[in-house]
Amino acid sequence: MTAKKVKGKSSPPYKIITIRVTEELHGRIEASSAQSNTSANHLINELIQSGLDIIKNRKDTMKLPKYLKMLRIMSGDNRKK
Repeated sequence: MTAKKVKGKSSPPYKIITIRVTEELHGRIEASSAQSNTSANHLINELIQSGLDIIKNRKDTMKLPKYLKMLRIMSGDNRKK
């Protein structure tokens, strides 16, 4: 992966990743993106950030989906806060 700099802006460098999603999931992302009037890229970044925040900060205050629980276990962050 390589970092990409945006000219003329003082933004952090970005990493470009590629993921595979089903057509159904892609449709849901596009629909949510259109409904919220944001780009799919912005929506996906916010969802990832929110998921990571939930894993790290809100373990005891909400029920996590199975995949977030597994990610938390795999990340080794099993401490109670």
